[in-house]
Amino acid sequence: MTKFSENAQKIAALFKGNETERKLSAGIIRTILADMINIYNENRTARGPGCLVFNPEEPKKSRYMTKKDLESDLSIAQEAMDEVITDMFTKVINVIDKEDKQGMAIVALLEEDSMHIHIIDAEEANQRIDEASNGLIL
Repeated sequence: MTKFSENAQKIAALFKGNETERKLSAGIIRTILADMINIYNENRTARGPGCLVFNPEEPKKSRYMTKKDLESDLSIAQEAMDEVITDMFTKVINVIDKEDKQGMAIVALLEEDSMHIHIIDAEEANQRIDEASNGLIL
């Protein structure tokens, strides 16, 4: 099974059940994404370009990191010759350089052994949630 298929099944699982349950799931996901976008935009406005680093396993350790913060941490990782961390910071910085647009949140989700960078457009996310909650994603 491809990674896409696995993820599509995970998304579909969120929207199982009757119409009320699907609407509830859609509302919860919209609220989470809206909060992430708001936190990103508030920090971007106050502190400059950066990335919301979100740790789903430990949300209290989540934080906004400016591009300058990331560049500083990149230098430390390079000095320590840690290729994995160096690559991670380089990827995030490159995404910020390429995708920094007001209204689209840059969010890095950290897991124990990986990092996933997402560009979240509120309108597109809302459309995809509608499609998923109506069974149109598969």
